[in-house]
Amino acid sequence: MPLLNAPIRILGCGSPLMGDDGVGLKVIEALKKTELNEVEGLDIEDAGVCGLDLLNLLEGAKKVIIVDAVISGSAPGLVFRIEGSDLLEGTASHDVLSVHDMGISDVLKIGREVQELPEVVVIGIEIGKPVSGLSMDLSPAVAEAVEKAVRAIKEEVLASI
Repeated sequence: MPLLNAPIRILGCGSPLMGDDGVGLKVIEALKKTELNEVEGLDIEDAGVCGLDLLNLLEGAKKVIIVDAVISGSAPGLVFRIEGSDLLEGTASHDVLSVHDMGISDVLKIGREVQELPEVVVIGIEIGKPVSGLSMDLSPAVAEAVEKAVRAIKEEVLASI
Protein backbone atom coordinates (compact mmCIF):
# COMPACT_ATOMS: atom_id res chain seq x y z
CA MET A 1 0.00 0.00 0.00
CA PRO A 2 1.51 3.37 -1.01
CA LEU A 3 2.28 5.89 1.73
CA LEU A 4 0.47 8.60 -0.26
CA ASN A 5 -2.67 8.05 -2.31
CA ALA A 6 -3.16 11.10 -4.55
CA PRO A 7 -2.31 10.60 -8.24
CA ILE A 8 -0.34 13.89 -8.27
CA ARG A 9 2.23 14.55 -5.56
CA ILE A 10 4.52 17.44 -4.74
CA LEU A 11 7.46 16.37 -2.61
CA GLY A 12 9.88 18.81 -1.01
CA CYS A 13 13.37 17.55 -0.22
CA GLY A 14 15.98 18.97 2.11
CA SER A 15 17.06 19.47 5.66
CA PRO A 16 15.51 22.31 7.65
CA LEU A 17 18.74 22.68 9.66
CA MET A 18 21.10 23.10 6.70
CA GLY A 19 20.31 26.59 5.44
CA ASP A 20 19.75 26.72 1.68
CA ASP A 21 19.46 22.92 1.52
CA GLY A 22 16.06 23.37 3.19
CA VAL A 23 14.62 25.39 0.30
CA GLY A 24 12.50 22.45 -0.93
CA LEU A 25 10.81 22.33 2.47
CA LYS A 26 10.23 26.10 2.44
CA VAL A 27 8.52 25.72 -0.94
CA ILE A 28 6.27 22.99 0.53
CA GLU A 29 5.37 25.31 3.45
CA ALA A 30 4.47 28.07 0.98
CA LEU A 31 2.42 25.71 -1.22
CA LYS A 32 0.38 24.54 1.77
CA LYS A 33 -0.76 28.18 2.19
CA THR A 34 -2.07 28.35 -1.39
CA GLU A 35 -5.21 27.10 -3.10
CA LEU A 36 -3.25 24.01 -4.20
CA ASN A 37 -3.58 22.67 -0.66
CA GLU A 38 -7.33 22.25 -1.33
CA VAL A 39 -7.02 20.53 -4.72
CA GLU A 40 -8.56 17.05 -4.79
CA GLY A 41 -6.13 14.34 -5.90
CA LEU A 42 -3.00 16.29 -4.91
CA ASP A 43 -0.64 15.58 -2.01
CA ILE A 44 1.87 18.21 -0.87
CA GLU A 45 4.44 16.63 1.43
CA ASP A 46 7.82 17.13 3.11
CA ALA A 47 9.97 14.21 1.93
CA GLY A 48 12.99 14.89 4.13
CA VAL A 49 16.42 14.34 2.62
CA CYS A 50 15.11 12.22 -0.29
CA GLY A 51 17.17 9.08 -0.01
CA LEU A 52 15.83 5.70 -1.08
CA ASP A 53 12.75 6.37 1.09
CA LEU A 54 11.63 8.59 -1.79
CA LEU A 55 10.70 5.45 -3.73
CA ASN A 56 7.87 4.73 -1.26
CA LEU A 57 6.46 8.20 -1.94
CA LEU A 58 6.49 7.63 -5.72
CA GLU A 59 4.59 4.35 -5.54
CA GLY A 60 1.14 4.46 -7.14
CA ALA A 61 1.42 8.07 -8.38
CA LYS A 62 0.66 9.30 -11.89
CA LYS A 63 2.90 12.38 -11.61
CA VAL A 64 5.39 13.53 -8.97
CA ILE A 65 6.92 16.98 -8.74
CA ILE A 66 10.08 16.97 -6.60
CA VAL A 67 11.38 20.26 -5.22
CA ASP A 68 15.00 20.29 -4.12
CA ALA A 69 18.13 22.40 -3.79
CA VAL A 70 20.64 21.83 -6.59
CA ILE A 71 24.17 22.88 -7.42
CA SER A 72 24.73 23.38 -11.14
CA GLY A 73 27.18 26.26 -11.27
CA SER A 74 24.43 28.79 -12.05
CA ALA A 75 23.56 31.88 -10.03
CA PRO A 76 21.93 31.18 -6.65
CA GLY A 77 18.14 31.50 -6.79
CA LEU A 78 17.75 30.27 -10.37
CA VAL A 79 14.80 27.85 -10.70
CA PHE A 80 15.12 24.89 -13.08
CA ARG A 81 12.48 22.52 -14.45
CA ILE A 82 14.06 19.15 -15.17
CA GLU A 83 12.30 16.10 -16.61
CA GLY A 84 12.86 12.95 -14.59
CA SER A 85 13.38 11.05 -17.84
CA ASP A 86 16.30 13.37 -18.66
CA LEU A 87 17.85 12.62 -15.26
CA LEU A 88 17.42 8.90 -15.88
CA GLU A 89 19.04 9.08 -19.31
CA GLY A 90 21.75 11.57 -18.33
CA THR A 91 20.48 14.11 -20.86
CA ALA A 92 19.36 16.87 -18.46
CA SER A 93 20.14 20.31 -19.91
CA HIS A 94 21.83 21.27 -16.65
CA ASP A 95 24.48 19.27 -14.84
CA VAL A 96 22.56 19.05 -11.58
CA LEU A 97 24.11 17.75 -8.41
CA SER A 98 21.75 17.17 -5.51
CA VAL A 99 23.16 18.35 -2.22
CA HIS A 100 22.19 15.07 -0.52
CA ASP A 101 24.19 11.85 -0.14
CA MET A 102 22.13 10.21 -2.87
CA GLY A 103 20.90 12.39 -5.71
CA ILE A 104 17.42 12.22 -7.17
CA SER A 105 18.77 10.77 -10.42
CA ASP A 106 20.40 7.93 -8.43
CA VAL A 107 17.12 7.21 -6.64
CA LEU A 108 15.20 7.23 -9.94
CA LYS A 109 17.71 4.85 -11.55
CA ILE A 110 17.34 2.40 -8.68
CA GLY A 111 13.55 2.87 -8.70
CA ARG A 112 13.36 2.08 -12.41
CA GLU A 113 14.80 -1.35 -11.63
CA VAL A 114 12.42 -2.22 -8.79
CA GLN A 115 9.09 -0.52 -9.53
CA GLU A 116 7.05 1.32 -12.11
CA LEU A 117 7.93 5.01 -11.95
CA PRO A 118 5.42 7.81 -12.45
CA GLU A 119 6.12 10.86 -14.58
CA VAL A 120 8.67 12.84 -12.54
CA VAL A 121 9.50 16.52 -12.83
CA VAL A 122 12.13 18.16 -10.66
CA ILE A 123 11.88 21.82 -9.75
CA GLY A 124 15.44 22.57 -8.70
CA ILE A 125 16.51 25.74 -6.92
CA GLU A 126 20.15 26.68 -7.38
CA ILE A 127 21.93 27.26 -4.06
CA GLY A 128 25.40 28.02 -5.47
CA LYS A 129 27.62 26.03 -3.11
CA PRO A 130 27.36 23.13 -0.68
CA VAL A 131 25.96 23.96 2.74
CA SER A 132 28.63 23.78 5.42
CA GLY A 133 27.00 24.82 8.70
CA LEU A 134 23.82 24.53 10.69
CA SER A 135 21.24 27.22 9.99
CA MET A 136 17.48 27.44 9.62
CA ASP A 137 17.74 30.51 7.37
CA LEU A 138 17.91 30.73 3.59
CA SER A 139 20.30 33.12 1.85
CA PRO A 140 18.49 36.13 0.29
CA ALA A 141 18.76 34.91 -3.33
CA VAL A 142 17.48 31.44 -2.47
CA ALA A 143 14.67 32.84 -0.29
CA GLU A 144 13.51 34.97 -3.24
CA ALA A 145 13.39 31.83 -5.40
CA VAL A 146 10.71 30.23 -3.20
CA GLU A 147 7.90 32.24 -4.85
CA LYS A 148 9.31 31.54 -8.33
CA ALA A 149 9.29 27.83 -7.54
CA VAL A 150 5.71 28.05 -6.20
CA ARG A 151 4.60 29.67 -9.48
CA ALA A 152 6.41 27.02 -11.55
CA ILE A 153 4.77 24.25 -9.52
CA LYS A 154 1.31 25.79 -9.88
CA GLU A 155 1.78 25.84 -13.68
CA GLU A 156 2.97 22.23 -13.60
CA VAL A 157 -0.05 21.11 -11.57
CA LEU A 158 -2.55 23.05 -13.71
CA ALA A 159 -1.11 21.40 -16.84
CA SER A 160 -1.66 17.98 -15.21
CA ILE A 161 -5.27 18.20 -14.02
